[in-house]
Amino acid sequence: MVNHMTTLGFRVHSPEDFEDIAEYALSTGTRIKATYGQYALALAGEGIEIWLQIDKKNQVIGLNPHFSGSSRMKIGLTAELEPDENNKLDGRFHAWAEPDESMESGIYPFVFDLPNRGVYGQILIPQMIHVQLSAFAHEVTIYKDEEEFNLSQDSEYKFAVESFVPSGLFSEGTPSATAMFTGRIVETAEIVNEQSKLRFTWALVKTLGGEIDVLIDQELVNKEMIVGDIISGSFWLSAKFQDEPIMKKKSNVINRMFGRNKEK
Repeated sequence: MVNHMTTLGFRVHSPEDFEDIAEYALSTGTRIKATYGQYALALAGEGIEIWLQIDKKNQVIGLNPHFSGSSRMKIGLTAELEPDENNKLDGRFHAWAEPDESMESGIYPFVFDLPNRGVYGQILIPQMIHVQLSAFAHEVTIYKDEEEFNLSQDSEYKFAVESFVPSGLFSEGTPSATAMFTGRIVETAEIVNEQSKLRFTWALVKTLGGEIDVLIDQELVNKEMIVGDIISGSFWLSAKFQDEPIMKKKSNVINRMFGRNKEK
């Protein structure tokens, strides 16, 4: 069964498999201090990352995969979603792609997860920042060209070849870091996970709003992918900041705590 770990070539299908990966991260990973604990960052080659979460009691509380690729996207951060009270090492943000100067609008809003949220303090909202954005495929379809893609759509309203739908904003409760999009493959390759020796497929995809690193479990790939193909599907979104984010000033935090002047 496909999951976010198998998408990067890790064999994780059971609690025992998860424990094995946690041990791998603990034994090979670099410890990184965080506000509410620490991370063990394990690298499995070619951009593959595992962010193991360890709380202040030195207990493992979670694990997030990420792929550090070549995509770059300018976004406007507009909100940070409240983390789970039991795991403040997670991070999730609302943003606009291609934001205007006010950062109150853009070509579309979306939500993404930040695997290393705990290394940052109080991040100023709103602000413009560049991110590297990875999309873990839940399901994908590959088309050889625009004509084949258009013929596959039988409804009255058709999606463009470069389109993006922030499906996570339509879910009940807390918005999720998921989206559906279509784009053109700019680069693609098969990558071998150094820990498992299993392969997965990577593609740099140009879609509405910019380029995204797309990761695909081999189980989902039903045909050879080549540059120029059209890819369409549903994905989980994980991002890392490429600029140092602007932080809130301590005085503003204190003022807010005591009900004084609000930030402008």
